[in-house]
Formats: sequence, C-alpha cells, structure tokens
Amino acid sequence: MKDALAQAGLLDGRNIEIVFRYAHGMPDRLAELATELVAQRPNVLLAVGGDVIKPLFEASKGSIPLVGGVSDSPIRSGLAVSLAQPSKNFTGITFLTDEMAAKRKELLKQVAPNVRKVAVIFNPQHFDDEVTFARRGAESLGLELTTHPINKIADLDAALQGVGASGADSLLVISSRLTGIVAARIAQHGQERRLPVLASWREFTDSGALLSYGPSRILRPNVWRAMCKRS
Repeated sequence: MKDALAQAGLLDGRNIEIVFRYAHGMPDRLAELATELVAQRPNVLLAVGGDVIKPLFEASKGSIPLVGGVSDSPIRSGLAVSLAQPSKNFTGITFLTDEMAAKRKELLKQVAPNVRKVAVIFNPQHFDDEVTFARRGAESLGLELTTHPINKIADLDAALQGVGASGADSLLVISSRLTGIVAARIAQHGQERRLPVLASWREFTDSGALLSYGPSRILRPNVWRAMCKRS
C-alpha cells in the first residue's frame, strides 16, 4: 500500500499520515477499532475484507469516504447499491468469483478424473453465491456435492469429520477470510487422506492445496484497516 501511495506522490510522514489498526484475528474487536479510527476524523478509510469494511462503514455513517477490497458481494452485504455506482460513500474492488465455480469443477476433473464426490467447506456468513454456482457445475459434470459450513475456526474439526463421513474424494474451499485462516489445516487434511483440494485464491496453493483458479491478490488477507490523514 505504501509503495502505491508513494507512486502517487503521497509519502507517509511527509505529506500524509497513515494510521493502522489490527484486530489480530479477533473479529469481536472490529467495531471498537473502527470507532477509534472514525473518532480521529481521517480523510479516507481503507480496508480489506467485507467483514472489516462493514464496521468502518457503520461507525462512519457514510461521513468519511471508504475505499476497500471485498471477496463477498458488496450489494448483498449492504455496502453498495450496484457495482457500477456503489453509492453510500464506498468504492473499491471485488474478488468475487462465483461464476468461476463451474470452471473449477472442470479443472478438478482434468487433474483428478476419477473424483465423484466433492465436499465443500465454506463460511455461510460470507455473502457470496459460490456454493450455488459450484452445485450447478457439479451437477453438469455428474459430481455429487456435499456442504460443510464453518462459522468460526473452532467449527473446522467438525466440518472435516463431516467431510470424512460423507465419503468425499475431493475438497473445494470457498474463499473467505475465515477459510483462508484455516487453509493450511484443510490442505493438510487433504494430503493426509489423499484428497485433492481445490480453491479460488492462489494463496490456498501456497498453503498446500492442489489447485486454484481465480485472482492472484497482492494484499494478503490480514485483518487491518488504515486511515490516511493529510499532514
């Protein structure tokens, strides 16, 4: 982020001030930290992740321009009116990859042609429709799909037990901050049981997944938000 700002002639400590806040993986702190930042009356709020943007959006009540990147639907989450005209004092980019879900199934069949049953691990609190698109893609390829939701890190063990009970011979991870945090554990589970693991973000293959198909993000999924203030 600092490099990009510097290219625009904005240098931290010279003509702008950048203030960071970190939740350190504790989502219950987001509202408190968002309030802290808004109280400092910044010119711009910057955040990555819909779960981080929403507390800032609510704390600022639309009074401060908010820029961010999300992997869920900004419309369904209430951050934007439309992709073309976000409105609500928010703009940014989305890593939403719902429509690539069917293509991921095709790639899975290419690298593991004998798979028949795909287990999907996802966070139902992440506003996207990738499970729906994945189900359609699976049906078109004659694959059976089972879903295993996790709402918090502690749910993963039960979800993986459910994967085993389902008799799945492959794993699909729906990308979100939560599934990103547990990506290495999911990949290890797949390796130990010889299950190919497929995901949408490149970072999942860095954690040990077999295959990813989707955007390569420059910003890592850390829980942070920054504010820029003119000096």
